[in-house]
Amino acid sequence: MSFLGFMSAMARSTLNSSGYLKQNGHLIGELEFRNAQSGFVGITGTVWTILPDGAIEGSRFINDTVLSPYKLCQLKRHDLATIANSLSQGNFIELPSEIASQPTVNPHHITIRLGEKSSTLKLQPDETIKNALQARRNQGETLQAGFLNIALKINQLIQHRCSDN
Repeated sequence: MSFLGFMSAMARSTLNSSGYLKQNGHLIGELEFRNAQSGFVGITGTVWTILPDGAIEGSRFINDTVLSPYKLCQLKRHDLATIANSLSQGNFIELPSEIASQPTVNPHHITIRLGEKSSTLKLQPDETIKNALQARRNQGETLQAGFLNIALKINQLIQHRCSDN
């Protein structure tokens, strides 16, 4: 019986000690999720900034110019735990700043930044995160698949909490 109690305590400890959440359930730093496309005018796209408490700002950008937020929304506490778990499972802290990918013209860039740590993966121009993840899983590319699993989870939570219902 005490063994089950010990195992339960260990499971809770593992969830809380992922290293990406503070004791109060907030992220350890600001998380940025950039979804960009290279093209004629440079790099354009959307940047979602998730503050440690789960407040989200969505802004469009063109190269280095970020426009005023067009979307404000809020993640719930369990959403932050889901993101932290995804970062932990995808071993985000160990990902390189640029993940090797096949060269392409006008690539689709996905960047995840947490505090000072940042990682970017370039996809084919019309490739979605979901399609890219499926292809990488089939090819056994675990580094890219780990990154894409994190990106997919963050993107899904943003779309769920920030949609116009």
